[in-house]
Amino acid sequence: MLKSSCIARCFCLSLGFASAVSFASGSSLSSLELESLMDTDVQATSAMKRAQSSFTTAASLYVLSKEDIRASGAVTVAETLKLVPGLEVRQIDNNQWAISARSVAGRYTSKLLVMVDGQTVYNPAFAGVYWETLDVPLYDIERIEVIRGQGGLLWGSNATNGVINIITKNSIDTRDTLLQVSSGDQINYDVGLRFGSELGSKGSYRVFGSVRDSDAAKKASREIATNDDAKQASVGFRLDLAPSDDLSILGQLNYTHTDMGQNLKALSLETNQNTLYHDNFKRDDVRFMARLEHRLSHSSNQMLQASWAVLDGEQLYLNERFQSIDIDYQMNTLLGNTQFDWGLNYRNNYLPYEDSFLISSDADIHRLQQYGAFIQAQFSLVPNSVSLILGNKSEHNSFTGWEHQPVARLLWQPTPKQVLWGAISHGARIPSLTEFDFDSALNGTVVRDVLVTGFDAIDNYAIRTVLNGNQNVEPERSTSYELGYRFSQAHWSLDLALFHTQADNVIAVSPNVNSVPINDILALLGSGQIEQAQQALISSVVEYDVVSNAQLNTKGGEALVTWRPNMRFVSELGYSQMSYRYRLEDNSLPAIGTDSDNQQFFAKLGWQVFEQHSLFGLYRSIHSNAYNTSNYDALDLTWNWQLIPSTVVSLSAKNLLAGSHLEYYNTSETFTLPNHIEPSVLFRVSAEF
Repeated sequence: MLKSSCIARCFCLSLGFASAVSFASGSSLSSLELESLMDTDVQATSAMKRAQSSFTTAASLYVLSKEDIRASGAVTVAETLKLVPGLEVRQIDNNQWAISARSVAGRYTSKLLVMVDGQTVYNPAFAGVYWETLDVPLYDIERIEVIRGQGGLLWGSNATNGVINIITKNSIDTRDTLLQVSSGDQINYDVGLRFGSELGSKGSYRVFGSVRDSDAAKKASREIATNDDAKQASVGFRLDLAPSDDLSILGQLNYTHTDMGQNLKALSLETNQNTLYHDNFKRDDVRFMARLEHRLSHSSNQMLQASWAVLDGEQLYLNERFQSIDIDYQMNTLLGNTQFDWGLNYRNNYLPYEDSFLISSDADIHRLQQYGAFIQAQFSLVPNSVSLILGNKSEHNSFTGWEHQPVARLLWQPTPKQVLWGAISHGARIPSLTEFDFDSALNGTVVRDVLVTGFDAIDNYAIRTVLNGNQNVEPERSTSYELGYRFSQAHWSLDLALFHTQADNVIAVSPNVNSVPINDILALLGSGQIEQAQQALISSVVEYDVVSNAQLNTKGGEALVTWRPNMRFVSELGYSQMSYRYRLEDNSLPAIGTDSDNQQFFAKLGWQVFEQHSLFGLYRSIHSNAYNTSNYDALDLTWNWQLIPSTVVSLSAKNLLAGSHLEYYNTSETFTLPNHIEPSVLFRVSAEF
């Protein structure tokens, strides 16, 4: 009986079912949370696609716990990522975010793969994530696993800077009713309701819904009044079944409707120059996922996951009708001391295009298909001391063909408390549909900025200007070198990492010098044919082309010290540094970010001040010249009061020290227009019964 129980536990851990085991043990939730707070050896699944100790994982892995998420007073998933040391997290306005790892962050995070329970939320049309419409109930998140650095071996192209996997709780851990109400000076109300229960002895489920209504910021941006209010509503369910000890089934469905204000810049057809607009974007986001996990033997598991996503959005410059279907199969097998993992994947993205006055399509491409396979082997060269991990993922996409992403990792554990690891990996990022096919109208080129003719009507004219997608661009290919060290004692731990990534075929922008007949226009001016010269300008288009001829060198380091002197206090001190350098061809411009140096100091603490009162604090000191903003220090504080056993009251003060400030002012992005981020207060009541 005991043997059977141990095998079941190992199997559940290998599939990420630790929560189910916790329920079966009959332990109280409070005692488990305290144990969790003191536990430095957290299990994570994203780095190796199977459960493994985060301490002995040969990658830069950070696991954000549900305790930190709950204690922080965060409202959205994007906001919780401020709690992850080493991530670049910049708030654009009250709703929009720029987030990346080991790179300069952009409105659309082009090299960071984001998933919810393994289901990708990456949109290949513009290479990014709509953070503002990603509405996952924070109280139902088990943990968020963040990999900084290459994740392409297991997760495919476009994970070259990192992977974020948001893992929600098994419904067996949410068999109750939860009501959470929040309000503050920026949020009128944020109400979440969840109900969960058992399905006999074979499973459990939960249903949930939420509504949120928030105001626009009070302080206007540099150019235009604020317009970042929001209304959002979500519903969903999750079902977990275990028909037998060897089989488990997960099904979940989420629907989110978002109606948000945004300011943006886009050209006027009358002047060919950028005009500032108040715009409202609306999006309906539906996601369905089903997963089947099966234990074949005591040493072999298999998993099949299918998911479907629909995104229907409208905004000034783009109407989207995006759909994707993903199918993944994976097997994990232990042969002696060697762990083999392999899998197959297929993704079909349907990207119908609708013309607008700002964006047009050259080839009307409306489908991107991807399929491939990965294999990974972890060899124990010296038992319990030295491991070698070799693997490769080969994936075909309908834009650029086959891409191969091999990796080698070496892990040395000289003592149980120390780990030294290194990795060499090759990653690939395929171009987005915007870079591959779309033509986007830009701020017009004013003649005076190029030459002065002496005729004001001509010198002040803005010529229509377009950035052309290019079906000849190559995938960005990068080679990364990483070195890490971890040390763990009873009450403190240290995590260090160094990285260097050299990327080729990096996307850049190059002007097409033949797009405007300058000599012909000058000849007309020289012969006194002013009206004819004006007509020639009106019919001309300044063209810029997307090219893939740049190189990019990124290097830096990350350090994190965790101190847990007792059960009541935990703190983290972190520091990260990154330099970002382009090598461009003559007459080319960078497409994402510019040469820059970035530093971040990070401090986080959780303190159980009294039995029913706790304090959570997050301090960040941000220094960077990548975003055209000033350096800033920000402090978030949250006080939590366990009013009665079922009810917690909390009060959060956010963005203290920084005042009203800009975190993002990347003027090179085509449509983005940021707003000031202000200090705010949030009051919350959360009851479980």
